[in-house]
Amino acid sequence: MAFLLLVWLLCPGTVDSAFAEPSQATAAREVKGDVLYWEGEELVVKDISGREVRIRVTADTKIQGASARLKTGDKILAQVPPEGPAISITLQIPDSGPPVR
Repeated sequence: MAFLLLVWLLCPGTVDSAFAEPSQATAAREVKGDVLYWEGEELVVKDISGREVRIRVTADTKIQGASARLKTGDKILAQVPPEGPAISITLQIPDSGPPVR
């Protein structure tokens, strides 16, 4: 028992890292852009930097703001983890501009 206590005291970094919060590398990233098309279960989006990004969508992906399937031209904000399908996709309604008088 004393040996285990000694090991635990000499290796505090291993205990702390086991209970640490997830690092930024494992955090979900945001993808903001325009829907180009669907390809199987992947949504192909042109992000704000102009790159095509493939987002895997499953039954577990929460889609908000769309009454039907997302379509070409829809502006979205997606939460995508480094591995696996999108966590959520939100349809972004663009500002309609100043009110008409």
